[in-house]
Amino acid sequence: MNVTPQFRAWIQSLSNVHTAEPNQLGGGNLTDSAQDSTFEDLLMQEMENSQMIVSSEEILADLDGSPTFQYDGIYTSQQQVSHETSSALRTGRSQASMNQGSVMEKIERIAKSYGVDANLVREVVRAESNFNPNAVSRAGAKGLMQLMDSTARSLKVTDSFDPEQNLKGGTKYLRDLLRKYDGNVKVALAAYNAGPGRIDRLDIDTDAEFEEKARQLPQETQRYVDKITSRIYG
Repeated sequence: MNVTPQFRAWIQSLSNVHTAEPNQLGGGNLTDSAQDSTFEDLLMQEMENSQMIVSSEEILADLDGSPTFQYDGIYTSQQQVSHETSSALRTGRSQASMNQGSVMEKIERIAKSYGVDANLVREVVRAESNFNPNAVSRAGAKGLMQLMDSTARSLKVTDSFDPEQNLKGGTKYLRDLLRKYDGNVKVALAAYNAGPGRIDRLDIDTDAEFEEKARQLPQETQRYVDKITSRIYG
């Protein structure tokens, strides 16, 4: 990915702003200069390795080892960052902040209706789309829980960008995976990310078997499962 000097300067400005008060996120273990450098490195890595750019708050949460953070940052795709103006980014931040309460309310309500832990659904949404209902991956997965079109159709989701439909479809799919793997959360998460076919071919049915065979799965899946479970269970 080509990063303009202007955008790199914007990244550096974010690190300067947020590292000025590291204790807000329970951190403060890194020196200012080291934290600035690590912040920029982590943000650039997220840009290069995923279709989403996380907020500065999540980068700092990762630095500090904090399991949660208040969602109020910028959530947009690489292509948008490359081509949209700073005004559009500010608008995106404002819209994201306004949508936060609505998305969180939907997660709580829909998770309860399907008998799934709301914390698990919330962290899947965070990992999949960073709470952006308009997210689209390079592979074509869409919306809050990143549903592929074929999966969406099987779940009777007609509009993957509709947060209500997307959350209902994704939560139902997650519930079905939890049932399939007898409540083994790590296995269900790995299947959500990599597909149940790959999990079944490796004969992984329990979390213990996942731990034994995790290295045979893509690193992305390993990180995905670890990030979600560590946020929930510590």
